[in-house]
Amino acid sequence: MTQRSAPFDLAAIRHRLTQGGSRQWSSVEELTDDDEFRRWVEAEFPAAATILAGTGRRTFLKLMGASLMMASLAGCGEGRSDAALPYVNQPENAPPGIARHFATAVTFEGYAQPVLATVYNGRPTKLDGNPEHPAARGASDAFMQAALLQLYDPMRSKTPLQKGQPTTWAAIESMVNTARAQWTAQGGMGLRFVVGDITSPTIIRQLRTLISALPEARIHRFEPVGCANRQTAMQLAFGRVAEPIYALEQCDAIVSLDDDLLGPGPWQVWHAQGWAKRRGEVKPGEGRARVHVAECVPGLTGVVATTRLAADPPRITLLAGAIAARLGVMQGQSATLSEAEQQWVTRAAEDLDAHRGRSLFSVGAHAPAPVQALACAVNEKLGNVGRTVRYREPMAALEGDSFADLARDMQAGAVTTVIVLDCNPAYAAPAELGFAEALGRVPTTLHAGLYADETAAACGWHVPLSHVLESWGDARAVDGSATILQPVIGRLYQSRTVPEVLAMLSGAVGPDAQALVRETWAGTFGDDFDGRWRQALHDGIVQEEQPAPLSLSARVPDIATEPARAEGIDIVFRPDPCVWDGRFSDVAWLQELPKPLTKITWDCPVAISPQLADTLKVGNGDLVELAAGPRKIAGPVWVMPGQAANTAAVFLGYGRAVHGNLSHGLGYAASALRGADDPWHVEGTIRRVDGHRSFATSQLHHRMEGFDFVKEVTASRPTTPPPKPQPTLYPEKSPEGYAWAMSIDLDRCIGCNACIAACNIENNVLVVGRDQVAMGREMLWLRVDRYYSGDIEDPRSYFQPVPCMHCEMAPCEMGCPVNATTHSPEGLNQQIYNRCIGTRTCSSYCPYKVRRFNWFDYRKIDPATDAAHNPDVTVRSRGVMEKCTYCVQRIEAARAAANKENRDIRPGEVTTACQQACPTQAISFGNMNNGDEEVSKRRRSGRHYVLLEEVGTRPRTTYLARWNDDPSGEGA
Repeated sequence: MTQRSAPFDLAAIRHRLTQGGSRQWSSVEELTDDDEFRRWVEAEFPAAATILAGTGRRTFLKLMGASLMMASLAGCGEGRSDAALPYVNQPENAPPGIARHFATAVTFEGYAQPVLATVYNGRPTKLDGNPEHPAARGASDAFMQAALLQLYDPMRSKTPLQKGQPTTWAAIESMVNTARAQWTAQGGMGLRFVVGDITSPTIIRQLRTLISALPEARIHRFEPVGCANRQTAMQLAFGRVAEPIYALEQCDAIVSLDDDLLGPGPWQVWHAQGWAKRRGEVKPGEGRARVHVAECVPGLTGVVATTRLAADPPRITLLAGAIAARLGVMQGQSATLSEAEQQWVTRAAEDLDAHRGRSLFSVGAHAPAPVQALACAVNEKLGNVGRTVRYREPMAALEGDSFADLARDMQAGAVTTVIVLDCNPAYAAPAELGFAEALGRVPTTLHAGLYADETAAACGWHVPLSHVLESWGDARAVDGSATILQPVIGRLYQSRTVPEVLAMLSGAVGPDAQALVRETWAGTFGDDFDGRWRQALHDGIVQEEQPAPLSLSARVPDIATEPARAEGIDIVFRPDPCVWDGRFSDVAWLQELPKPLTKITWDCPVAISPQLADTLKVGNGDLVELAAGPRKIAGPVWVMPGQAANTAAVFLGYGRAVHGNLSHGLGYAASALRGADDPWHVEGTIRRVDGHRSFATSQLHHRMEGFDFVKEVTASRPTTPPPKPQPTLYPEKSPEGYAWAMSIDLDRCIGCNACIAACNIENNVLVVGRDQVAMGREMLWLRVDRYYSGDIEDPRSYFQPVPCMHCEMAPCEMGCPVNATTHSPEGLNQQIYNRCIGTRTCSSYCPYKVRRFNWFDYRKIDPATDAAHNPDVTVRSRGVMEKCTYCVQRIEAARAAANKENRDIRPGEVTTACQQACPTQAISFGNMNNGDEEVSKRRRSGRHYVLLEEVGTRPRTTYLARWNDDPSGEGA
């Protein structure tokens, strides 16, 4: 037992750490060199004391902030969460420890992501897709899952600030009252609002009311990713703004030009669910959708495509013109295509033509507006409009001026007040605009946001916004349906919602967010307001008639018919698949989530093609400098198989400048290189510079090297080879009753990471940090391996989720010297934590490498907060082995419910976290002794196979082979 040092006043230490006004140290280094502080750390956190040396000191303080913040939450009651209406009827006073479920939503780029929030005693601990909502149907994505940690993030803004110093809401209101008198006198002249994409009917109503009262004021929309280019394209095609909606479940043929339909973003769940309906047991030639993708940077849609072509951005325009010409949409297309391009265009155009009315021609939202507009004309020519694509009024139906106009007006001194609502243009706007510098010239600036970020630092005033899970509000999902957002926890800090901030700006006194939202829906709900309001809260969706699709006729735009002369390389900008545009960069779970195609964590690379890497003579981690005119950035390269030859990809979301935050110092700031006219593509140069930065990756090797980890079947060979009996010295296990098993359909997996995020949150899997991941000590209970085969310039790629196999003949059980890993009568491979002595023998014996050794006491130094932990799952201490448990807590909960009713567990009653989250239903779980369960049906499929069958472990987790739609290059 560790001998404790002299006693310390813990309350005093916490006070000195958390109270800025009484801080007694002038720097982090001075604090961590303080003998008293060091002795306190060694006494209270012996496992963390070793990281106080060197650069680990700053990391320690960041992580310690979570623990100190959570200590203050320990005594919190349910607070405002009582205002939420239970989704499932519960007694008014539910017993402690019994979960309650509330229907609400989190937002992503303004769109509602409908969720069911699991709440224990006032603490939300899990978010899952609302199974009753058509935009979710129970599925989720990684961003939806990780919104929970953002709620508890100790780095959230807690109090209003004036010039970076704490102030009060009374002072804010006094400033606003004075400013409003000036706005009113001048009719709003010089007043500007900066907002992101908004679908909230309440916020849109309030902003329109403000502009109506102050007609000279202006609204500028700023969304670093968003769909600004798409709206310009719709204006070009139809003469008005519209929003396309794709029905992938209706498609027999899909042709995508640089449009990652299945990739991360607000539409991922919607598109993935539609796409998955044409996969799995749907065989080639029997109703299965064929997908043809041309892209410059590999995406999730390209991985699963029937045919894929790597094409630099200028070639995308030429390919679009060639397809349109072959379909008779435009004339005079005379571009010279390579042989590979001609073959791809021929097959794509033939598939579109052969499936008129059941096909889709899609172009990415970041592509040039004329190319996107051409896609509208092609779909109209093919008869796809109204079937596989329809158009509607934009959900973010808020008129706004150009963001570039705001920057110019500020430079010219024509702006007196700027109010920034829930966005961060000082960080994310193209550096060419000089927004942050121009903002300093504006007399009155106010920022409202979840964090005191770069824009907050550039503004004179900052107010903290409430997290969506502690707010009343409303928003529309991607399908157009509205959701009432209800709080599932009381406010943790002195924050307000956006509707409350807008009410303050308009001079309204007293209304809270709920009253403002109720006012919005009063007309829709009519005389039965209370009944429909309660029903909307209960269901998580507002039952209202959806407007009819727009009837539009597309014009054929002029596009380039000859290739542009390449002066340098094509630099393209993409959102990071884990932190997006930076809004999630302080969520530790997402920082440690391996990026789908590279498996990099805690960093962003400059992705280049193998050809470009050979030219520059660089490898993974070598530093390069990218330049576009006077604008430059530097970052480490990652050689990306299948990337277009002359393309370099940089990713948004990193290079943050907020000191003390989790994301500070990670990666480069891509916005420094973005242009104002075209923020998605620029011609530039690349050169190698001195230096190297190693990446923290969870997978170091991606080739299958001839192994059949991922098996494939074809239309001519629709089954996998029959299993070969393997000799064994293990005793036979013949479980009676329940026999739990999992089956993963690799034909449906898109590598979206929703399963990993759900597993992490459900099972309290803690974050270990960049250094530990770099040493191979990540704690993920479920990983998704990414493999490729074939030519590195044009590879075939695969995804394979790998949890614990729960082997019937488990080597880990035979190798453990203390019998800490055991086998249950129902076939589960169990881990007894308090018996484990950390020999790691089981990990050595496991051929699947699915066990993780807990090296440190991450409970005390991890930023994942105690309040977010699932109380049904033990939070593990150091020195034990961890692994997937098939969510045994959910099995036991179903068993308890069945026992109370004196019945068996019903088929489908147990759903693992990964299965529940998967938007493509790639994962099934259940009792394989019951022939009616989906997992049993899959095990009878001709595509069924066992990973590493030759080792004879007889795993309960098995796979379905992936279909190869095009094994010979001539069609299936």
